[in-house]
Amino acid sequence: MSILIILFYDVIFTFRSEFDVVDQPNDKMIPMFNTEIDRQIEEHTQSIDHRGYSKESRQNTINYLKSLRSIEGYARYGVKSTKARNYIELKIEFSNGKIVDQIYTGQSISGYMAPSLLIKVNMINGKAVKVYTNGQERKNVPEWSIPDIRLMIDKAIAYDIIQHRDAYFAPAKTQEEINKEWQR
Repeated sequence: MSILIILFYDVIFTFRSEFDVVDQPNDKMIPMFNTEIDRQIEEHTQSIDHRGYSKESRQNTINYLKSLRSIEGYARYGVKSTKARNYIELKIEFSNGKIVDQIYTGQSISGYMAPSLLIKVNMINGKAVKVYTNGQERKNVPEWSIPDIRLMIDKAIAYDIIQHRDAYFAPAKTQEEINKEWQR
């Protein structure tokens, strides 16, 4: 039994540190968030890099962002964990009280390096009004936080795209429609 405990010690006991607490306000990041929100709306709906979006997708993105109360990033196993597959995940709270968490971002982190930046943004009417962090952004210039902000917004929007695909893209063709195109 003790051998199993030793082998799975890191799995059984996940330790959180002071860097997992997102409670330090950072008002300088509010305009940074709002700039990135506007950029993401444009990139998701107008960019040639993201072809196929419907005309309504821009307004649907804006409406979705207006329905958010907060977006919070957290480390799956804690920012100091050395476990494999330790990613930043998102927790999204909607204005109606619904909460969705464990939204995969793909951002891998490791306790072998410095603690990662964790951010929580409170939103009203689709814009950031308050930003809290774990304080790691202050160890570098403000521009270094932009990729983390961009990732949060991008993945929050991607969540809605996955949930409501028809609000962003034309409906998928049925197999019958595809077969007819091949017969022409």
